[in-house]
Amino acid sequence: MKHIISPLNKALQRILSTFAILTVLLTGACGNATTLEETYDFQALGKEMNAKKLPLLLAFRADYCTFCRQLETEYLIPMSKNAGYNERVIIRSFSLGKVETITDFDGKRMEADTFTAKHGVTLTPTLLFLDSTGKAIAEPLLGYTSPDFYGAYLEDAINTAHTTVK
Repeated sequence: MKHIISPLNKALQRILSTFAILTVLLTGACGNATTLEETYDFQALGKEMNAKKLPLLLAFRADYCTFCRQLETEYLIPMSKNAGYNERVIIRSFSLGKVETITDFDGKRMEADTFTAKHGVTLTPTLLFLDSTGKAIAEPLLGYTSPDFYGAYLEDAINTAHTTVK
């Protein structure tokens, strides 16, 4: 009986998570925002994360990437404007090719390409879930496949990251 209940509970959790994200989208929670806040000073952001005890959802994106825009429009921008998510995660983007150097979590300046490679990002969109030191604390989400189920995967990763930093 235990083996039957556990998969059912996980399936129900995924359905409810997807429903919660869809509710955010359908209630117009994104207001007039059309882009995510970008960040290139991770030392300052790490201090904010540490003070608020929140993880970072960092979306690696590219201007030419249609899947990036779709993911932002359908999920990330509405989530970033929702108070419920703002209490669980800080959402920022990192646009590939926009800047040459960044400030890493430890305060060191480095090439943006080095930062991207350091985190193993090879395609866009890629979502990373990081703690205030830049350490990965949940499985990354690579690409934007299976849009029907993406909300559940995203919610699982946010829950894992949030639980880890609390």
